[in-house]
Amino acid sequence: MLALPAGAVCAQNGSDTFDEISAQIERKNFFRAEEIFEKAKDDLSPRQARIVEAFLDNAFNRLENSQKNIETLLSDTCGLTDSLIMELYFLQEDNAVKSYDYKQAERTLETIIELYDKTLSTDMRAGMENNLKIWKALKNVPPQKVTVRHTVTLPITKDKAGLNTLPVDFPSGQQVNFVFDTGANFSTIGRTMAERLGMKIIPTDIAIGTATGGKTSSQIAVCPQMKLGDIKIRNAIFLVLDDSALSFPKADYEIYGIIGYPVMAALREIQITADGQFIVPAEETEINGRPNMAMDGLYPLISVNGRHYTFDTGADSSILYYAFYEENRNEIDARYAPGKVSFAGAAGAKEFDGYTVDCNMEIMGRPVTLSGIYLLREKITPAETVYGTLGQDLVRQFDKMTINFDRMFIRFD
Repeated sequence: MLALPAGAVCAQNGSDTFDEISAQIERKNFFRAEEIFEKAKDDLSPRQARIVEAFLDNAFNRLENSQKNIETLLSDTCGLTDSLIMELYFLQEDNAVKSYDYKQAERTLETIIELYDKTLSTDMRAGMENNLKIWKALKNVPPQKVTVRHTVTLPITKDKAGLNTLPVDFPSGQQVNFVFDTGANFSTIGRTMAERLGMKIIPTDIAIGTATGGKTSSQIAVCPQMKLGDIKIRNAIFLVLDDSALSFPKADYEIYGIIGYPVMAALREIQITADGQFIVPAEETEINGRPNMAMDGLYPLISVNGRHYTFDTGADSSILYYAFYEENRNEIDARYAPGKVSFAGAAGAKEFDGYTVDCNMEIMGRPVTLSGIYLLREKITPAETVYGTLGQDLVRQFDKMTINFDRMFIRFD
């Protein structure tokens, strides 16, 4: 999802408030944007309020409301800038993808290219054409469906690299342990395993981004059916990588597959306990207060102490990014010695300027220390705005974690 540009709607009442909210959305701090909006909604014109709601409803998984607002805005674009109109179409594409309506995603992206062909940058066009390959490949695939009839509890097993895995059953009778990873845009599998499990591989060549800002190539596969315990999952989409991208011969280690965000979100709520249980409850947990989870496209974000971070259950260690460094530069430079830090993604390892630091924060009223984590003093990508990625070293400090993709909260107990 691209950001709402500040001041995208020309002079209307409440423009200062609108610009302030727009700036927060541009930074991906949807939490702060919604807080301002709830307090100052009456300062905005009806049209400005509808624009803000389109973006915030998308971020907080209120997809039907977001889509209704977008359709109303696009039905009369007089006075809207071209950049804002394009942003609304991108939101429409994102809503379609999260609703597993790949044909609508294809149509929306084709509309953007048709309307703005001459104004697209080389990089933007390449990214859009890459996404279009995905939606074209999937346009005739039925929507993913998940059936949860009762509370299901599964054992979590650590693999050789210490990543959490779940047993996944396939119609052939095979059971394979897959890593579960909320930070994965799509579920992922190697080609040999996809063929072995009877997935339908759709020939296409797409580029996918990695944690280090690099690119690697992939194809698409549809899994007709798989099960997590008694939970049936139909038509799940997998990225298919070369076996070498998920295999590490020197360590005698292989990732058999990864269950990503689209499957996790369809479960509506998951609970992970310190004693190694993965629970999908039949009834969702009630919680009071403002949501502390939002979505930036297919990336989960969490709000901690007023800062927004990517939340990635597939990351063993948390990492702090440039925004955190910039905000705390003087203290960090005085306390820590700079050096080189390296971490790996699907495209391989990459080195950055940074530090190894200890970070104190408060979560659910409880003080937490993340010890010996990397802090980067340069951006991984130019568009980066979050303060870091929080992973398993945070989760392990609690007895239980609940992630609710409907009410949009992450709760630690």
